[in-house]
Amino acid sequence: MAKIRDILIHVSVEQAKRQRRCARKKKRTIPKGEACLVVKTGSMNSPKSYCQENAQPMLDAAWHKLHEIYQSLGLEPPA
Repeated sequence: MAKIRDILIHVSVEQAKRQRRCARKKKRTIPKGEACLVVKTGSMNSPKSYCQENAQPMLDAAWHKLHEIYQSLGLEPPA
């Protein structure tokens, strides 16, 4: 059986190994040890970190977009 392709390859969650700045709100810091959303963008895949507060609306929008894709294909999303 063929391997299933990972289409969310440029999105992950990491534990900050050092203090980081949120890419959406530069004044917001992500403390060492806190989980943050990491999105690799651009041709060089430079990672951008987002605090949990600012990651929420991004993940909500992605969830809705995936749901629309399921509906467009006539598929039922997993439970």
